Amino acid sequence: MLIEKSRILGLRLVTPRPIRDERGWFMRTYSADEHGSADMPVESFVQENQSRSRKGTIRGLHTRCELREAKLVRVPHGRIFDVVVDLRPTSSTFLQWESFVLDDEEHRQLLVPAGCGHGFQALSDEATVCYKVDAPYDPALDVAVAWNDPELAINWPLADPLVSARDQAAPALAEVKNRLGDWFGKYSVHAG
Repeated sequence: MLIEKSRILGLRLVTPRPIRDERGWFMRTYSADEHGSADMPVESFVQENQSRSRKGTIRGLHTRCELREAKLVRVPHGRIFDVVVDLRPTSSTFLQWESFVLDDEEHRQLLVPAGCGHGFQALSDEATVCYKVDAPYDPALDVAVAWNDPELAINWPLADPLVSARDQAAPALAEVKNRLGDWFGKYSVHAG
């Protein structure tokens, strides 16, 4: 696997290398040894989630407070525009965001550090997204930021997205910023 650092502190882009022959291909989508060699917190994944979305759907921007829930995101079917926003006040890349296209052709994955907001828009007719997480789901820790926040100015590729009522009601970044110190300020962000 090729594991590359990103502009956002702790964010990694992982590109598996399929082995191809006349039958098709085989690849490892996860290896504790390989992922762990890049200082990724792989030993603690406790759950894997999967979603399927129709074209245009936006899910996010979501994270968990107390620097919980790092994610390893991949797309086994379809194509998405994936966005990561650094919401950790102690991070040198605080409030920066970066986008990637993940699909079932290049098989790239993202390791999203805990404390970063994550969201995506489905670009194909259907997109399946799988992500391993390092903490069990606890709705009391949910944090959301408006997907269309003008301060972030994310240029989502498809107009007129399908968005859940929960995501439509997510607060603006200005509201969330006032609470980030309480949620994340006491936790250190490791370089990398």
